[in-house]
Amino acid sequence: MHKKADAESAIRNLALEWMHETGYQQQPGHYPSFGAFKTWLETKHHSHYLNFRSRVGARSEAEGWFESEIRDYWRTRQR
Repeated sequence: MHKKADAESAIRNLALEWMHETGYQQQPGHYPSFGAFKTWLETKHHSHYLNFRSRVGARSEAEGWFESEIRDYWRTRQR
């Protein structure tokens, strides 16, 4: 089991790696798929980062970090 802060850092970094590797492009009304990201994590043997303690649930919290990191990436690129 990972510490929550370590898991967050890893998920955020891996979200950007996933985005670049899969060629994800932001499009109006289209959101990145956390399910596809989770499958990618499993394929890359990184799914252990989803194993941490959380009051709202590790999957839900990791999904929030994933979406936030990708949203922030595109926001900074548009400036």
